[in-house]
Amino acid sequence: MFENLNFHISLEEDRFDEWLTKGRESKIRYDYLVVLWDEMEKDYRPVYLSDRSDLEKYQDDRSNISDVFVAAYDLYTESKIL
Repeated sequence: MFENLNFHISLEEDRFDEWLTKGRESKIRYDYLVVLWDEMEKDYRPVYLSDRSDLEKYQDDRSNISDVFVAAYDLYTESKIL
């Protein structure tokens, strides 16, 4: 996944599926998965959110230069929302 977006590696489908499962099974009610590219680690990382309005923070945040917003997904429909 995301191999055409100028990131150093692609995100494996199995790893992405694990992130979706982890978010759905969390004791804290999460509804969204944000995928970020960590420039320092040269790898993807997940962020889980409960409120859709928090997505804007990640999409528009330019203050943290080490994290690049890649995409956001609904944990339950698995559809890409941003």
